[in-house]
Amino acid sequence: MDIKQKIAQLKQLPTLPGVVVKISGMVESTDASAEDLGKIIATDQVLSARVLKLINSPIYGFPGRISSVTHGVVLLGFNVIKSLVLTASVFDIMIEQMKGLWEHSVGCAGIAARISKRFPSMDPEEISTAGLLHDLGRVVISSQLPEDYAHIMRMVEEDKRYMIECEQEVLGVDHASLLRWVVKDWNLPITLVEPLLYHHKPTLSRNAPLQTAIIHLADILVKACGYGISGDIYVPPLDETAWKRLGFLEEDVAVLVAEAEAEIETVDTFDLLG
Repeated sequence: MDIKQKIAQLKQLPTLPGVVVKISGMVESTDASAEDLGKIIATDQVLSARVLKLINSPIYGFPGRISSVTHGVVLLGFNVIKSLVLTASVFDIMIEQMKGLWEHSVGCAGIAARISKRFPSMDPEEISTAGLLHDLGRVVISSQLPEDYAHIMRMVEEDKRYMIECEQEVLGVDHASLLRWVVKDWNLPITLVEPLLYHHKPTLSRNAPLQTAIIHLADILVKACGYGISGDIYVPPLDETAWKRLGFLEEDVAVLVAEAEAEIETVDTFDLLG
């Protein structure tokens, strides 16, 4: 069985609760209300608490405390809440086995939100969520193909190569690209999906090039700041086309790094378990 067949046969990630399946249907329904969605999430008390903590995290920066999932749905929208449910559902793997990846993802989410606020057409909450989920493919490989994952990590360390190169050699696909087989039934908007699939190759994005460029830049900035564990031992090069698409100049680099460091100080206090 090849890698595509293995991933395609995954009905859900190991910790993904049945409530996500219900939510997927509700997001597509024109009859569902924020209250309906909030009630469904509330049926899983642990999940509900985690989603609320994410909503109130520094990543989204709401000035007041959000006390109910229903209120969060109103503020963030169905698709972002659905994505937060997915994030909260797989965090056990990330916290227990890949805490450094969780920190990297939170840092990327916060930095991406800061960058997105420069562009009036962007939705910072949706961009933040893409940052949280951008390395979900690594969680899939780690949990579903642990021997392959261990082999990849050894190659990265011993050969001093980028992770996506080692993934391609071992699996024939990298952690971002394989997500297309995982998320195909999740009914996420293309503005969320393409940043997940193409954050290492932003020029491939056709429907959400600006969002993808933002996640690409945020991913590199959080690596450059040394926060969390992305898997790479070196900071990868920035895609020139993505940089130009964002409209930044060479003199903006220092400002972006300073903002990234400030954002990391903010999100570093955030512990989903606490």
